[in-house]
Amino acid sequence: MASRRSAIQEAAKTQKAAPNRKLTRRPEASEPKEHKQEKKPAASARSAGMKTLQFMLVLVGFAAALVIGMAVGYSALGHHSIADVLYPETWAHVFQLVYAP
Repeated sequence: MASRRSAIQEAAKTQKAAPNRKLTRRPEASEPKEHKQEKKPAASARSAGMKTLQFMLVLVGFAAALVIGMAVGYSALGHHSIADVLYPETWAHVFQLVYAP
C-alpha cells in the first residue's frame, strides 16, 4: 500500500497535477502518438495590387464624402442650389468670405 501511495505522489509531482485531479498515465514511448493537425498560419500578406486597389477605393470614398458633404452643407444650410456646389466660382467666393482681410 505504501508503494502505491508513493507512486501516486511521485506521479503528481511529475505531472504537476492540481489537487483533487485524477491522475492519468502517460503514454509509453512504444505507443503511437496521436497525430495533431498543424494549424497553418493565416495569410497576412496581400499582393501589391490588392493594397493599391484598397488605397484607391479609400481615396474615392473620401472624395465622394467631401462632395456629398459640400452639397448638403451648401444646399441645406446655405439655402442655395445643389448644382452650384460643383462650380469653382462658388468655392472661390466662399474662400474669399472666410479668409477676407
